[in-house]
Amino acid sequence: MTSKANTDQQKLRRLDFTMLTIFRDLVRLQKTTLVAATLGVSQSAVSHALARLRELFDDPLFVRRPNGLEPTQRASQLLPQVEVILRLAQDALNVPTHFDPETSTRSFRLAGNDLVGAVIAPPLIRTLRAEAPGCRVAFQFAVGTESLNALRTNEMEMAIGRVWDLPDEFRAVPVFEEDFVVVVRKDHPVAHDAAMSLEEYLSLDHILVSFRGGFHGMVDQALKKRRLRRRVVASVPMFMTAMGVVASGDLSSTVPARLAAKYADQFGLAVLKTPLAIDPFTFSLVRHARSTSDVGLDWLSARIIESACPP
Repeated sequence: MTSKANTDQQKLRRLDFTMLTIFRDLVRLQKTTLVAATLGVSQSAVSHALARLRELFDDPLFVRRPNGLEPTQRASQLLPQVEVILRLAQDALNVPTHFDPETSTRSFRLAGNDLVGAVIAPPLIRTLRAEAPGCRVAFQFAVGTESLNALRTNEMEMAIGRVWDLPDEFRAVPVFEEDFVVVVRKDHPVAHDAAMSLEEYLSLDHILVSFRGGFHGMVDQALKKRRLRRRVVASVPMFMTAMGVVASGDLSSTVPARLAAKYADQFGLAVLKTPLAIDPFTFSLVRHARSTSDVGLDWLSARIIESACPP
């Protein structure tokens, strides 16, 4: 670090908001007695602060006149900058302690997959229109590391998804737990089976949902434990896409039960129980630790959890 940089750092450490407040009021009022009375400090404290300011800025700052203190040109130049610093400090201290949804015009940004959007978006948007008509919400497809990076950079304010090893800088709250079901078109040969057997399941051609284009998922992990494999013929990045493909052909797909319950009829699909045990998974709402004092996000978090509750 250069000598000038060291000197600037030393000066900065000697400066405080009380001195800046006294400086601002001296420029405005131009009398130490009035400044002392306004701020509730002694006149000697004002004089002491002025002496320190003169030393720090290497300028007299004020010239004594018969009617009070006249700011120097340097003081007049400093005033707008000091006012900005004090205003920013005041804004930082005035952290909102209440969020009024009826009057707010805030835009919220959420990260998640299409399951999150399909399940949570409809009831959440209805809630916003009813309770916070001036607010908006944007859903962005982002999962895993991508969603956490979006929270780090403040591109997104909250992420909803599966959580594994979460870094300490994030906070997570469970929103809902999900199971799997199998979907096929309603006139598929296995659609009317009371209970599809594992053998029937393995005989089907499957379309897998993989956010990164793979051919192996949670179902395949469960099958591997039993030394079994299914035939995955395609993968797509979204559950709704998989359901659309299943509706128009002979493929099957193993999808979240909540999603199937809401949209199977619209796609013309039959919903069947999975013939093997697949561990349920939890979707959590994740926020960056710096947002813990954000009352607006607190309000939205509560609405999201309400939206995720089954009817």
